[in-house]
Amino acid sequence: MSNERLGNGRKSQPGVAFATVMVAYVAVTLGESLLAPVLPVFTAELGLDTVSSARLLGVVSVAAGVGNLVGGWVLSRFTARAAAFTASALSFVGCLVAAAAGSEATFLAAQTVIGFAAGLYFAAGVFSVGALAPPGRKGRAMGRYGIAYSLGLAIAAGAIAVFGTSSWRGVYVGSAVLAGVIAVAFTRVTLPDADPIRKDDLRAAVGLLGAPVLVGGVAALAQFGLVAYIPTYAVDEWSLTASAAALVLFIGRVVSVPMKAVAGWMIDRFGAKTSARIVGVSMIGIGLVWLLSPVVAVGAIASILMASAAGAMFPMANVVAVERFGDLGGLLGVFRAAQMVIAGVSAWLVGVAAEYLGFTQALVVGTVALALILFVRPSTRTVLIDHR
Repeated sequence: MSNERLGNGRKSQPGVAFATVMVAYVAVTLGESLLAPVLPVFTAELGLDTVSSARLLGVVSVAAGVGNLVGGWVLSRFTARAAAFTASALSFVGCLVAAAAGSEATFLAAQTVIGFAAGLYFAAGVFSVGALAPPGRKGRAMGRYGIAYSLGLAIAAGAIAVFGTSSWRGVYVGSAVLAGVIAVAFTRVTLPDADPIRKDDLRAAVGLLGAPVLVGGVAALAQFGLVAYIPTYAVDEWSLTASAAALVLFIGRVVSVPMKAVAGWMIDRFGAKTSARIVGVSMIGIGLVWLLSPVVAVGAIASILMASAAGAMFPMANVVAVERFGDLGGLLGVFRAAQMVIAGVSAWLVGVAAEYLGFTQALVVGTVALALILFVRPSTRTVLIDHR
């Protein structure tokens, strides 16, 4: 798709559109990722158990998965701009409800809206990045998109660590303000249009999902089934305060920012699949050090590295998807939906397993499961369906 095809709404420079897409990803990611550092505080306030924590994490992921499907449909049926605006507006509403929540049910409803909004945004955002990127620079562009994701994660953990756990409601309000501002911005910029998925090409298109879903699923397992539990693990197993646990996650999010740039370089140099295999195997070793080291400081450093490596997997999965799908932007929603369903199931299974096996043992099993990345076969050939 050429960069000239930007025809919806007021005209804007591609650079302005790219920047808006980046900031929007920070906004929706911030709202979605506040749950992990806030979870130990919120559950303590209401006296919730580990299964309830897993339910909250799982609901966000599943809601995001549903949002991905809807987002892919909106992208193909309407425009990327419509999907991006709606996602930002919903994130604004969800964060305000979360800030005012006084019960598990209300908080759960807010997280459902926030997760759905994040999912709704993904297809429009990642498609726009791939379409706006110069030829041969998709890896670096997707790395920058990943940096936006990491910034959202880092701001979420950092705000709780810096302002204190009692400030979590105010942080949600701040997240709502950012989402509201970016929603207004989307009324002023233009984004690329995706091609619709034709019925006669549907079977062949669905056949392209295998590798993207596998790479994206491993990334989701690492991020939501393992890294999301770092604050809770640090509180329960290392006896850290909730603020200190949030700080550990915050450092991991910060380190993941330059790791996204490294991931972009690796993608352009080695290919997305090979890069994903390298990072996935590395995470197994890092994760086992995090969970099995008897020295808390060593485990904390390993957990920081785990968070940064998990973040690096997402640009790789996104490039695999963009390269496989071509202009079929709607498939990005299906890809991301599958990824988030895996995330939700992973978070739920780890929480349930922790009740029966113990927290450390459950996370070890999840870490070893990252070996699924070895089933991804490196390939130098890109498969695309051309609809021009």
